[in-house]
Amino acid sequence: MNLAIIGHPIAHSLSPKLHEQWLRASGLFGRYEAIDAAPDELSTLIEAMRDGGWDGFNVTIPYKEAVIRYLDELDDAAKLAGAVNTVYKRDGQLIGTNTDGAGLVQALMPFTDFTGRVLIVGAGGAARGIVQALPTRNVTIVNRTVERAKVLADTFGVAYTTFDEVDISRYDVVIQTTSVGMDNQSTPLSLEGLRQNTVVCDIIYRPLITPMIREAEHRGAVVVTGVGMFVGQGALSFEKWTGVKPDETIGKKLIEGLLEE
Repeated sequence: MNLAIIGHPIAHSLSPKLHEQWLRASGLFGRYEAIDAAPDELSTLIEAMRDGGWDGFNVTIPYKEAVIRYLDELDDAAKLAGAVNTVYKRDGQLIGTNTDGAGLVQALMPFTDFTGRVLIVGAGGAARGIVQALPTRNVTIVNRTVERAKVLADTFGVAYTTFDEVDISRYDVVIQTTSVGMDNQSTPLSLEGLRQNTVVCDIIYRPLITPMIREAEHRGAVVVTGVGMFVGQGALSFEKWTGVKPDETIGKKLIEGLLEE
């Protein structure tokens, strides 16, 4: 198997270590490499992926939307998300999908059945991919730019609110999708009133324990770090390419260990 991840920059990516571990554990001979492509190199690289001996690849920032024009087809997940993070081959064609949202849902399933109310913090591409994958429409979007929250909410037939009006005590699941917290100091919204045993997930995994996760845990919430989504989406990509369902437990242990170093 010849696999890769394309982005710019890409040196920070932990995907090669994750997928190469899964390749070894699955008894599959192959490689997974990180390819840093400048914007003017993207089209040439995609054609090389199409014609060369590549079995599939991941796509990360800043190309999740830009790559779409070079693909032959998108599946429903990619169409609804408006972005692609995984490309696989079928009958010589490049098919784009999006496993981000489904990967997060898979990571949260041990903690919630999604029968309660879900609050999504943020209205960007990550939020869009997650909303389309949720098994419920009992969802509210909160975002600093209210217009963006409304557009996303209207697209999927869910509710939206503002930071001034949001009552966090009403929600059973809170999913943080913005970049706030990567500085290890900020939280996107107040957790005042958060109920104990509410499931709180922050999709950021650097730092592993964000300020929001730290505070939620202090308030008695069930916390899920961004490693869950990272490994979950990777597992779905790996299965799409190889037909093998990888061991997510060993994947999580690997990534958590690398992040704690």
